[in-house]
Amino acid sequence: MATSYPNTTSPERTAAYIGAVDTSGNASTDWTDLTSASFTSSTTGSAVPAGQIFTYVTIHNTSTTASAFFKMRARDAAGDATSGELEIPANMSISYGMAGLAGGSPATVAYRKAAAGDELVIQAGFEAATI
Repeated sequence: MATSYPNTTSPERTAAYIGAVDTSGNASTDWTDLTSASFTSSTTGSAVPAGQIFTYVTIHNTSTTASAFFKMRARDAAGDATSGELEIPANMSISYGMAGLAGGSPATVAYRKAAAGDELVIQAGFEAATI
């Protein structure tokens, strides 16, 4: 029989690295993959080490007219459909915790902008895949 401990909380997973990426330099409107090495660390100013897994992500869509899309996995192909994917409406932000997802936290995610000049600002937390 399990012991119950009132007034306690489960441990919270946090990030070993926190970084950001700005997609304004990418004119593609196809799906684009991102890994930890795509992000600039907010503590060092260098790339986040490769091979980390995502623990959370916040995406801000700066477009004033069109939605962008996000998936918590790598793209299958550049022209993947957007149906069934996570939508970020124009001039809105979304945040998702990704630690503890069924099947494991992803090491690669993907985004799709509506127009070449659109900008997404993506902030994410990462931890070592061996944790």
